[in-house]
Amino acid sequence: MNKLYDLRIVIGIFFLIIGFLLMGYAFLSDGSLEENNKINLYCGLLFSSFGLLMLLLKTKRKKNN
Repeated sequence: MNKLYDLRIVIGIFFLIIGFLLMGYAFLSDGSLEENNKINLYCGLLFSSFGLLMLLLKTKRKKNN
């Protein structure tokens, strides 16, 4: 239950899921709107990296305690 009180886990998982969805949409959609695919890909990469950062911060905090 203590894991749920730490918002880094929830935020990290949320941003990872949204990032993977955006990257998947960028790869699976047709190439008719090339600019939108690039935006989805870059935002997906940014969201995923932020989610990973949040989860890494949680593991780093856990090791210090």
